[in-house]
Amino acid sequence: MSKKVRRLFEGFKPSHYMISLNPNRDDMTIAGTVTIRGRKTGAPSHRLTFHQNGLSITKATITKHDKKETRLLTVDRINHQRSLEEVRLHSKDALYAGEYSVMLEFSGTITRPMEGIYPCNYMQDGRAKQFIATQFESHAARQAFPCIDEPEAKATFDLTITSPINEAVYANTPIKHQATEDDALVTTFETTPVMSTYLLAFAYGDFAQKEATTKNGTLVRTLATRDNIAHTDFALQTAVRCLEFFESYFDIPFPLPKCDFVALPDFAAGAMENWGFITFREQALLVDAQNTSLPSKQYVAEVICHELTHQWFGNLVTMRWWTDLWLNEGFANVMAYFAVSKLFPEWDMMTQYIVEEQQVALKLDSLKNTHPIEVAVNHPDEIPTIFDAISYNKGGSSIMMLSNYLGQDTFRDGLRHYLKTHAYGNTNTVDLWQALEEISKKPINDMMSAWTSQAGYPLVQVKISGNNVHLQQERFFVNPSERLQTRDTAVWPIALNAGENAPAILRAKTATFKAANAETLKLNQGQSSFCRVIYNPEHLHKLAKLVEAGHLAPVDRMGILSDAFEAAKAGYGDTVSALKLMDAYRDEDADIVWDIMAANFTSIRLVMNDDHLRETTKPYGRAMIAKQLSRLGWEPRQAENHFDTLLRPTILAIASTCDEKTVVDEALKRFKTMQASEDIAPDLRGLIYTTAARHGNTATFDKLLALHNASSSPEERVTLAAALTGFKQPELIKRSLALITSENVRLQDVMYWISYSLGNRFARDATWQWLKDNWQWLKTNMGNDTSFTSLPARAARVMSSKAFLEDYTTFFSSVMEPAIERSFNQGLETIEWQAAWRDRDLERLRKYFESYSA
Repeated sequence: MSKKVRRLFEGFKPSHYMISLNPNRDDMTIAGTVTIRGRKTGAPSHRLTFHQNGLSITKATITKHDKKETRLLTVDRINHQRSLEEVRLHSKDALYAGEYSVMLEFSGTITRPMEGIYPCNYMQDGRAKQFIATQFESHAARQAFPCIDEPEAKATFDLTITSPINEAVYANTPIKHQATEDDALVTTFETTPVMSTYLLAFAYGDFAQKEATTKNGTLVRTLATRDNIAHTDFALQTAVRCLEFFESYFDIPFPLPKCDFVALPDFAAGAMENWGFITFREQALLVDAQNTSLPSKQYVAEVICHELTHQWFGNLVTMRWWTDLWLNEGFANVMAYFAVSKLFPEWDMMTQYIVEEQQVALKLDSLKNTHPIEVAVNHPDEIPTIFDAISYNKGGSSIMMLSNYLGQDTFRDGLRHYLKTHAYGNTNTVDLWQALEEISKKPINDMMSAWTSQAGYPLVQVKISGNNVHLQQERFFVNPSERLQTRDTAVWPIALNAGENAPAILRAKTATFKAANAETLKLNQGQSSFCRVIYNPEHLHKLAKLVEAGHLAPVDRMGILSDAFEAAKAGYGDTVSALKLMDAYRDEDADIVWDIMAANFTSIRLVMNDDHLRETTKPYGRAMIAKQLSRLGWEPRQAENHFDTLLRPTILAIASTCDEKTVVDEALKRFKTMQASEDIAPDLRGLIYTTAARHGNTATFDKLLALHNASSSPEERVTLAAALTGFKQPELIKRSLALITSENVRLQDVMYWISYSLGNRFARDATWQWLKDNWQWLKTNMGNDTSFTSLPARAARVMSSKAFLEDYTTFFSSVMEPAIERSFNQGLETIEWQAAWRDRDLERLRKYFESYSA
C-alpha cells in the first residue's frame, strides 16, 4: 500500500465555508471562489495548506482575525502540489495560531468519471438532455473547491450556484435567495449544519418533483427526469415512513427542514447519503408497477432506509478517519433491514439479511487477503478498497450480534446515548463501545474488539459423543494452503446460541460440555453469530433427519447447508458429502434456503469448468427442482405469499439451465410472442431473456438490443444486459463487448456488462482480453469508483485454472496502483482456492453425477 499522507486537519481546522460555483456545460469547466474561515493550530509558519485535485488556484488572500483587529496578509506564492492533491499558500508574514479567513479563486473541470462535479446524460422525447450533479464521497470535494477534505474537518457551508435559467437547482438545504444575473440563475442556499465536506451536494437540470410531509413537518421530495417522476411514489411513501421511524427510534429529530431523494441517470454507487439531498442510481429509487420486479422493490426500500440511517450514523455523528468507515456503513447495512422489517413486516427482512448480507461477508472474510473491520487507511487512494463487504456486511453482522447480546431495548438506548453525546462531532469505535457500556453495564469492548480489530472469523468444529460435546475454534480459511501456512492464534468470543446447558459464549480455543439433548443440538441458532460451524459426520446425519422432518427453522436449515458446502470448498470435507446432505432438502420450499442451494449448485458448475460434468449435473438439477416446479409453475397463485413469488424465478432459472424441456419451450414461446417488455411479468423477464439468448441467434440478439435501447427502465436495461452478454456465438460475443464503450451503455452499467460477460463460459476468454485491451478506457471513464477498483477480484471469481494465474499476475502487475492492490490480492487467492477445490473434487463429482443420472 502507499505511504501515509499527512492530515491537513491537524494544521487548519475549518469552521465555515462560503462557496460560489459556476459549472459551465458548454466547455465542461468550473469557475469558483471559496472563503474558508477556520483556526490555524501548531507552531508559527509561513504556509497554509488545503486539498485540491485538478483545480487551478489563480488568486488567494489570507486574513488574520485578532481580538482587536482584522489584518490582510500577503500571499506571495501559490504552490500546487499535484501528486499530493494539495495547494500551498506561502506568505512572507508569520502565521501564528489563531483565527483566519482564506479566500481562493479557482477553476476546474466537470469530470467524465461519476465523481466530483459531473454530467448525467439521458434522452427525453428523442432529445439528449443533461443534469449536472455531484458525488464527493470519499474525497472528491477537493475536485470542486479547495478545502480540508477529511471527515474530521467538519464545518458549516454557504453555497451559491450559478446555473442556466429555467432549470431547477437543489442542494442540501432550502433556497435562501434566487435571482437572475447576466442571463443565468444565481441561487444561494441556507447554511448547512456542521458536517464533513463529503456530504455537500447539489444538482441542477430539468427535474420533475413530487413531495409529501412527515408528521413532524419535514418536507420530503422525490426528484427525477420527467419520464420517471411517476415511478417515485413508492420511494416517496417509504421515505416518509422511514424518516418518521428513525426519528422515533433514535429519539432525535431530523435536523433539516427538508430531505430530497434524487434519481440520477448516471450514478456510480447505489446511493449517497448527502445530508438532506440524497442521490440515487435510478434503479435504487424508481418502482414501476409494470416493470419492477419484487426483489427490486425490496432493494429500493432497503437503499432508502440505508441512506436515511446515515442521516444519523455518518452525518450527525461521523467517523474521525476512514479507519472507522464501518461506523457509517456497518450500521446503515443492518439498520436498513431492521427499518424495512418494521415498515414491511410481511417481507421478513431480518431473515433475508442472513443470506443477502451476512453470507456475502463470510465469503470475502474467508480469504487471507481480507482486512479487519477497523482497517488502517494511510492514503485516500486506499479508501475505495474498503467500501466492501467487510465494512458494510461484516460490520452490520457484528452489530446484529451485539444487539442480540444486549437485547433490543438496551441496544436502542445505547445508540441514543451515543448519538446524543457525539452529535455534530466525530468518533471512533471505542466511543461507541463506551456509550453502549454506560447504558448496558456490560463489557462491550471485551466482547466486540476481537470482531472489529482482527481479520477473519472462526470455524467452530463440533464433535459429539453421547451427550458430550467438544468444541474447537480456529480461523476459517477457504484456501487450504493458507490454513497450513498461517499460525492460528486468533480467538473470538462466540455467542454459541446452542440452547440449554451450552456455554453462552465460547471464549477459548476449546471447550467441552454436556448437552441437555445432544440428538437435536444445533449451534448458532438463528445464524446471528458471524462464524461457521461443522459437525462430525454422525451428528450431521442426525441434523439432516431434522431437516427432512421439517423440525428446523428455514434460517437454521440454510446455515447447516451453507456451512457444509463452504467447509467442503476449503477442504475440511468433500463436496459429494455436501451434495448428499442436500438430498435431505428435496422438499425444501423456503426461498432463503433455495438461494444457498442454487448458489452452490451453480458454483460447482462454474468452478469445476468441465463440459462433461456440466451435462451430467442437468438430470440432478431437474430432479432437485421437480417438486417446487410442479408446485409453483409459471403463474402466481391466488393469495400467494411473498416468498413463493421470490422463489419462482429461482426454480425456473435452474430448470432452464438444466434444459428442462417444458420450461425452455415455454420461455422461448413467451419471448417469441412478446412485442414489448410489458408483455412479460417483471419477475420472469430475466429468466426468459437469458433462456432466449442461450438458445438464440443474431435475430434474437437484435431483438434484445432493440428492447435495451428503447427502454427507459434502469432495471430493465440491466436485465437485458445479462441476456445480451449470454450468447455463445463468437460474432455475437464480439458485438456485445463492443457495446460496452458505445453510447448504448451508460457508464453506471459498464460493470454489469463486464461481470455478466465474464460469467458466460463461452465469452470468458474474449472478455478477459477485452478487459486488458480497454483497461485505460475503464480507468479514464470510471475513475477510482469501487466498481472499477474491484475489477481484479471480479475477473478472478470465474477462474479456477492455475494456468490463468500467470496471465492474471502479469497484466495486473503492469497496471498496479494502490486502489486495485487489495482486489488483485483477493483475486489471486480466489483463483488459487478454486483451482485447489477443482483438483481435489472434480473426479469425485464426475462419478457422483454420473451415477445419479444413470
